[in-house]
Amino acid sequence: MKTKSLVFLLFVAVSINAQWSKVSTQNVGLSGRLHAYNSTLFLYGSFSGYHVYRSIDNGATWTDIISKFPYDVYYMFNYKNEIFALTANSGKSIYSSKDGGETWALKSSIPTVTGNGAILWMTSDGDRLYAVSNRKSFYTSTDSGLTWKETIINTIAGGNMSYFAVTGNTMVSTIVGTGAVVSTDGGQTWAINNPGTPALFVTYVINFNGTIYGITSGSGVHKFNSTSKSWESVSKGLPDALSFQISKALTAYGNTLYVATIGFLDSKVSIFSSSDGGANWNSISTSGLTTLNAATSSTSFVLTAQNMFLYDYQSSGSTAAIYKMANSTTSVNENTHEVPADFELSQNYPNPFNPETTIRYKLQAASNVSLKIYDALGNEVATLVNEFQQPGAYNSQFSIRNSQFSSGVYFYTLKAGSFVSTKKMILIK
Repeated sequence: MKTKSLVFLLFVAVSINAQWSKVSTQNVGLSGRLHAYNSTLFLYGSFSGYHVYRSIDNGATWTDIISKFPYDVYYMFNYKNEIFALTANSGKSIYSSKDGGETWALKSSIPTVTGNGAILWMTSDGDRLYAVSNRKSFYTSTDSGLTWKETIINTIAGGNMSYFAVTGNTMVSTIVGTGAVVSTDGGQTWAINNPGTPALFVTYVINFNGTIYGITSGSGVHKFNSTSKSWESVSKGLPDALSFQISKALTAYGNTLYVATIGFLDSKVSIFSSSDGGANWNSISTSGLTTLNAATSSTSFVLTAQNMFLYDYQSSGSTAAIYKMANSTTSVNENTHEVPADFELSQNYPNPFNPETTIRYKLQAASNVSLKIYDALGNEVATLVNEFQQPGAYNSQFSIRNSQFSSGVYFYTLKAGSFVSTKKMILIK
């Protein structure tokens, strides 16, 4: 394939002189949320009215796109090259965008929610999309959000649902005042299940690489073992329970987990990352951050391939700020001048590999991109990329650290628009 000359800018994993800087003072109130789709950012919430701000220049400038929605936006979620937006029409009208937020259209509606509730959260296990109510029910879609089927969570636990995560037949719902309610049979039966003695209430959960992770009302991170039906602490390198550091945010980007804690006494934020599934955590610089509001949450901290962003609202002065720092835990090649003349998927390197390998690909045009790993039987075992990307050259890392992958032949397939290419790689353990 002929390719025009390219000039690359390489972002490598370094933390020297890492510094957060304030890039914006957009204000969406105490409950404001950040969202990232590829390199496009969204900030939404209510301050002097509802707003949905969009930025395509790493947070330097923002455009309010609230007029694109007939209702206020409660929550945004990425799924299979679409951005979904839950709106305030009783939380039941779901809008979506397939072009990075330029245009939006009604995707579907959920006419009634048991208990007169609203749909306030979305998540996915990769194959299915879930819409979560603030009552004790969730909805499942197997057709990318066009139709929905409700499941009632039968539990005596009081309080409303807040967050939800699922992997296989294991489902975890967090309920205000109760903590985690867990099902290991696909939602048929449920039981209250929190870690520790005395128990620490689980307050937030995510599905990370096929395992459910959660933060609690105290400090640290736990993951749920579906076999033993119990929570395991994965907090090596994180502040201990006597440090008065409260876990407030848990998120993931690529193969890296991130957790943010807030000092109970001083409201100072600390941020940590783990590239081995939580077995070990490393501190990320917070230089440049002021004292943050204790309400900082998982929806106020997002990452792109290049940067980390954090939204903070100071209730004392009704002011807000967005902070940015280069993402030192991921690496990516970006085309800074001419774009490739064609689409291309390169052979992974190293190959054979253990424990990780890099897959490079080029995009001739902006496309909905998926990069997936399959075993020798054709079963999908990992999704590395599933988003809308701009023209350029990209690197994606595939790591089998702390995984159950066995030695053998695997295949990786790149789909970008109408372009499809598959190559073989070998894992040797």
